[in-house]
Amino acid sequence: MMKQYLLPIVTFICLLCLNPYLALVQEKPQEEVTVTAVEVPVRVIQKGQVLRALAQDDFEIYEDGIKQKITGFEIISRKISVRLEEREAKPEKRVFILIFNIFDYFDEVGKAIDYFYDNHFRQGDQVLILTEDQLFDTGGDKDTSKTARKVKERLKKIKQISSHAIHQAYRDLKHHADKLINIFQRIDTGGRENPNQELVKFYNYYTIIWKDYCTRYLLPDLDHYRSIIKRIKLMEGEKWILCFQQRRLFPVLKNEGRLEREITRHLAGMQVSRREQHWARIIETKQRDLRRKLNFSRGFDSEKFLNLFLEANLTFHLILLKSSRPLVSQDFKLDEVHQEYEASLKDLSFTTGGISIFSNKVTEALIEASQKEDYYYSLWYTTTRNRILKDRDIEVKVKRKGTEVVYRKHFTPVGKPPIVITDFKAQHKAMEFTLINYERRKIGGKEGGVVEVKITLFDENSEKVFSELKTMSLPKVDAHFSIGFPKLKSGNYYIIIEATDKILNEKNVFSRYIKI
Repeated sequence: MMKQYLLPIVTFICLLCLNPYLALVQEKPQEEVTVTAVEVPVRVIQKGQVLRALAQDDFEIYEDGIKQKITGFEIISRKISVRLEEREAKPEKRVFILIFNIFDYFDEVGKAIDYFYDNHFRQGDQVLILTEDQLFDTGGDKDTSKTARKVKERLKKIKQISSHAIHQAYRDLKHHADKLINIFQRIDTGGRENPNQELVKFYNYYTIIWKDYCTRYLLPDLDHYRSIIKRIKLMEGEKWILCFQQRRLFPVLKNEGRLEREITRHLAGMQVSRREQHWARIIETKQRDLRRKLNFSRGFDSEKFLNLFLEANLTFHLILLKSSRPLVSQDFKLDEVHQEYEASLKDLSFTTGGISIFSNKVTEALIEASQKEDYYYSLWYTTTRNRILKDRDIEVKVKRKGTEVVYRKHFTPVGKPPIVITDFKAQHKAMEFTLINYERRKIGGKEGGVVEVKITLFDENSEKVFSELKTMSLPKVDAHFSIGFPKLKSGNYYIIIEATDKILNEKNVFSRYIKI
């Protein structure tokens, strides 16, 4: 197997063999008092409808239980789709996050991307794409058709990689299933083989594949979103999320499939000896454990995601898609999994002023979402506090009975930008990049950062050809990395670099096509 080495060009970099957090020493806080203006967007709902035409006197705002004077008040009505004359009269900056939580890429998704760039994107807008925990900036190219094409190409490649992984998992499961079927067939023709151990291996392997699938492709990573929101808060302008959420599919055993029938028949005949009964109990336990895991939702903490979105004043539009990818198999079928948290996503959309639509006519759904009005109240107050006090509890009260008040529950002063991967170059079977903005603390008496770097390289067939993960102590304010691939063939590849700031638990992902 090919062996490569990540070579960071920084002085005194060493691998951390011990838990780095044990050595962290907090810097001494500095007493510094600042006056800060705090904006609190507030959405008021009554009987399932947005309550309009409230005045400043209808609101009270508290910080850490102390009533604050409202120094600013404004009623905001906004939507993505605005007339040309409105754009020219009030050219607001805007930030869009396009989230593609989709099982596979299909033409309707590409048409919706084209429609977005042709009809909604304008110069000055920032567009971030999030898929498979990868966040990338689309850049500021004036040619919107070129930008849309780049987005589609990148999205297709990421989906090819994830689809390849799922298909490989299915092929592995099918291989184990065929192996079991062959054993059962040989038993029927007088063979003396015992399939018990193979059955246990099959269920164990099935459980491992399912666990990996859950971790990589199902529920979103809260820590990763927290890191993303920190970046978004530093950006100016209106902030919108367009989430394309496709119901996920996973191969499950058919109830009346060939393998399921053979396993049921085998278990029914295992009541002769105590040893066979013992094996039957083990296999049945593995069966129940797998079925429980397949039907089990880890839970989607919508409240925490809501608070994150409210911090950055994000309006969340949800477009739900159904996947129709077929699977031809005697033993497996593709089933929708974890769709129960869709209700939480819909609530999240409603409470942030967005809309949820269930349709595979993606462009039509996007048009409807772009015309949805987000109506809310913007309250301002000023606070004079020690800047090292981070979270401050906020409470907003409305002098109307029977109302639901939605607002940010905490105020955290905006800090420095999170970790960034920058200055990437690839050529002559080598590449290099630089890390900046990672947190630095006292580690072993010396100031430095702790960063985990993972580099993965895929060939044109979406096969993984290189993967390396290392955790390092970085003494300087930035770190330059260089790595060579002397054994790889010259050609086109797709690279993913993941850098995690282990002190703040913040992550940055860089990905693109490269030629080496």
